[in-house]
Amino acid sequence: MAWKMAMGTQQQEEPMKPEFYIERGGRGMTYSRAEGFTVYEISEYEESSVLAGQQRRRFMDTFDTVEEAQRAYPEATLIEGTTYRPPFLRHLSNKGDE
Repeated sequence: MAWKMAMGTQQQEEPMKPEFYIERGGRGMTYSRAEGFTVYEISEYEESSVLAGQQRRRFMDTFDTVEEAQRAYPEATLIEGTTYRPPFLRHLSNKGDE
């Protein structure tokens, strides 16, 4: 859960509510596909993760047509482009466990 400062006090922010997106093809750090449609869930990494507070993108399913994807995930938003964002890792130490 993320924290924010408000008037000198810390306030806990509500976790990001997961949202679903349909993308043409699909793209990630280690893959890229042009055919079909991919559904991703976008949320936020929990506080216990080394990626806490960053966008979490979870693969849900692939479909041949946008209509199939929309039937399976009626709450999903069809977008142009991608929701992929590389993780920010500069805060991690490059030293081994000590």
